[in-house]
Amino acid sequence: MICSHCSKRIAVDQIAEQRGQGFTAQIRCPHCSAWLGRTAWLLRLKLVGFYTALAMAGLAWWLPAWRGGCTVMAILGVITLLLSHMMDQLQVVERPPQVDDSAERQRYR
Repeated sequence: MICSHCSKRIAVDQIAEQRGQGFTAQIRCPHCSAWLGRTAWLLRLKLVGFYTALAMAGLAWWLPAWRGGCTVMAILGVITLLLSHMMDQLQVVERPPQVDDSAERQRYR
């Protein structure tokens, strides 16, 4: 994963803090201390696309009479899955507190 606030790579074993569960789970970046989360409706759309594609592929395999319609629905499910996967990014939910370094910046002007 890449933090959307500091753009640094986050390994799964580096994550120490988490709040929430399920689709609304949020993690804290170990580098910049920003809280990051995903959009819940995109995760739901991704799951719907996956299970639609899986179910329609199974129906197309077992019911040859429905193969045409099920194949089209399976393709639409895969397209939905891929589009929602590309749109699903970590977003900054809560920024870390700003440090007042104006005196330090003023020193170098």
